[in-house]
Amino acid sequence: IQPAEIPEDIYNKTRMFYTSGITLALSENTRSLAIDMIKKFKAAGAQIAFDVNYRANLWSEDLARETIKQILPYIDVLFISEESCQRMFQKKGTLQDMHREFCKEYPNIKIIASSEREVISPKVHSFTSTVYMKEEDKFFTEDPYKEIDVVDRIGSGDAYCAGVLFGLLKYNDPQKAVEFGNATCATKNTIFGDLPVSDFNEISAIISAHKNKGKQSEMNR
Repeated sequence: IQPAEIPEDIYNKTRMFYTSGITLALSENTRSLAIDMIKKFKAAGAQIAFDVNYRANLWSEDLARETIKQILPYIDVLFISEESCQRMFQKKGTLQDMHREFCKEYPNIKIIASSEREVISPKVHSFTSTVYMKEEDKFFTEDPYKEIDVVDRIGSGDAYCAGVLFGLLKYNDPQKAVEFGNATCATKNTIFGDLPVSDFNEISAIISAHKNKGKQSEMNR
């Protein structure tokens, strides 16, 4: 795809632009185009969300670090794993320490989200996440979804990002972002194929059931 194929009118009618490290890694062309679009969306007033999502099979760690550091000054919402914080960006301390350090180094970053997956076995995982809101210097999380029956993990990270961004865009609430991100990711693990097939009502019901620690009716299905 070439820059001329991108309609110019999209830049002024978009609330948020999202892309990931995979797009940056695929080729020099997609990398150049994605960076150009990040700058144009930012200049037009859109929020920028970015998932580091480093894959060693696609590009070198040094090139990834160098490229991502170029775009971090434009990012409003950053998705990054604890391992990427430590390994790629040489951050130290707890996850909370590293989130705060990122926001200190890049003052434009308003939200950082990190997923936390416990692999009990290849087909049994537990999942939660942490979202940091710089303005309030506050961390948001919840109890994990425990012992998820994993049918197909592929796409669950993207589902997590989608849920978090939905919570932020619809509710402007980091706690809602955690809840929708976790529920969407956990549910996607149970669905075969790259894409989730759940709608708003189903995810909302899953969130409600997750919060309810008491007896739940089997008729709510």
